[in-house]
Amino acid sequence: MLLVLAVIGTWGFSTVGAQAGEFPVKTAREIRLMKAKVRAAQFLSKATFGPTQESIESLARRISEVGYKRATSQWIDQQFALPATSHQDVALDIIQVDGNEPDTQGISVSLYRYQAWWHIALTGEDQLRQRVAWALSQIFVIGDSGTGFNNDDRRSIGGGQVTIVDWLGMSHYYDMLSEGIDGTYRELLEDVTYHPCMGDWLSSRGNRKANLSAGRFPDENYAREIMQLFSVGLYHLHQDGRLKTDENGNLIPTYDNEQIKELGRLFTGFKYKHYSRSDFYVPRNFGEPMQIHVPEHDNNLNYSEDPNAPASKTVFGTVLPPLPTTMTQDDVKAEIGAGLDAIANHPNVAPFICRLLIQRLVKSNPSRGYLRRVTRVFNDNGDGVRGDLRSVIKAILTDPELYRGQRPVRRRNPLRVDVITRGTEYSRLREPILRLTSLIRAMRPTTNYPAGYMMLSRNVGDEIGQMAFRSPSVFNFYLPDFQPPGDLIGYTPTRRNPYDSLFAPEFQILNGVTANKTLNRLRSWAYNRYVQYGMREGSCRISFHLEPELELARDLENLDEILCRFDLWLCNGSMSEATKTSIKDAILSEPRASNVQRVEVMLNAVLLSPDCAVEQ
Repeated sequence: MLLVLAVIGTWGFSTVGAQAGEFPVKTAREIRLMKAKVRAAQFLSKATFGPTQESIESLARRISEVGYKRATSQWIDQQFALPATSHQDVALDIIQVDGNEPDTQGISVSLYRYQAWWHIALTGEDQLRQRVAWALSQIFVIGDSGTGFNNDDRRSIGGGQVTIVDWLGMSHYYDMLSEGIDGTYRELLEDVTYHPCMGDWLSSRGNRKANLSAGRFPDENYAREIMQLFSVGLYHLHQDGRLKTDENGNLIPTYDNEQIKELGRLFTGFKYKHYSRSDFYVPRNFGEPMQIHVPEHDNNLNYSEDPNAPASKTVFGTVLPPLPTTMTQDDVKAEIGAGLDAIANHPNVAPFICRLLIQRLVKSNPSRGYLRRVTRVFNDNGDGVRGDLRSVIKAILTDPELYRGQRPVRRRNPLRVDVITRGTEYSRLREPILRLTSLIRAMRPTTNYPAGYMMLSRNVGDEIGQMAFRSPSVFNFYLPDFQPPGDLIGYTPTRRNPYDSLFAPEFQILNGVTANKTLNRLRSWAYNRYVQYGMREGSCRISFHLEPELELARDLENLDEILCRFDLWLCNGSMSEATKTSIKDAILSEPRASNVQRVEVMLNAVLLSPDCAVEQ
């Protein structure tokens, strides 16, 4: 029921300047620090897998010293300076801890892939990089239903080389996204294009040139999706996200079927990397970029029944360089590179990709100004570099629109900080997986698993509708333009909105089943104060450590303090006083409840409240 209220809270909330939480302070000096804590919690909820008490206090101190933008900018730089945590390496280490091998048969060894993801999300020091990788994995999507993605086999590929185990291919792909944050969008687009997991997922691996006599034409799957989902989208956009229209008021498509055919021809000849065999069909290898099999790459000849078909390929108006009569791999790679250049330089890329990143990191409905400011950085980072991903992420996370969804205000009589929320266009339903990671990280967790591994089961995804590596299709778990059914009552999008309409992607996976299972899961964790799942070897229990709050709960006068802590850690300071009062009234109605029961009830109530489900 409470999550249903959360739905109403996000989609129907229309009050501007609504009163949210109150944070009492004792002295005027504490005002500045408390306001900084609210800002820090809000920022960290976007830039990590969940704030912790320590991370909030550390960033808040820095905000108090040097100001919000400078402190968060420094934090971003420090995070990007950390080495990337490798999902592949962590998975292999967990296997070693368990006494297994990566190719151990009959134990569903591929489950280590998910265990490694959970451990890194919950404990990794490079939180920003991993959070952005999670966002990128929902843009450049692959899913574990791909052919061979869960196999526990490895094989020789000549030259004394052996492949990684097949199931590690998706971890290798995820690490590629994580490391790609250090480069440009164009470089990442090429890495994605050549990765064998993407090659298998969207059937570019094994894509052959046309054979007119046999009635065979190139596969166009990757050609279509690289445009629709990975770069330009369906319709032309202004740099502030508004849709362009022609003189008749119609939307202008970014590409047509002829462009799909051209790119279908471009993405031909890909095969797995092999060190000794030169044929097209070589053993699977998910650990290295694909190679080009020159005889199966379209050479601009005999590809069409039209005798006047040009001996070239055109991508968004750019005619690619001609191919020599005798092609080499380098010639083909140069042509593919020129095609990727034409895609990456399309003016739609900046607003399309920046909007998706903002949706996954900050909010569902970025304003025209927000998009314009971020796309300006995408187009030029200040040093003439286009698509510099670090600069784009910093622009997204340091933009004023990130924190304008709520405003901490100094009040007197009594002395306190009030948080004012703006709602609707500034809010979003939290991703289910982030609700789980945020809870665990905030509870001062420890684990009983050897080597300190902190892991959940892959099956959590069946309950909440979302799990890393498990997207059901290339369209991700939800569409960026999804709108819950029904009218948006009592609210009209502002002129700041580029689409004159509001979207709420996360609602696409919210239904009666996922809502009920998510509530039950959160309730179980709150009342047990631990999370426990079976692993390949034994089980992993992640215990919550709330000893300070348990001690406070011995005195009913301390309920406000406990709720303020939970509010800051789990709701970023946005929990309304009405919600807090309801929780306190429930506790006070049971005066014989133990301190443990009080804390568990409060934690459960906070987790299930609309204020926690909806992020400002």
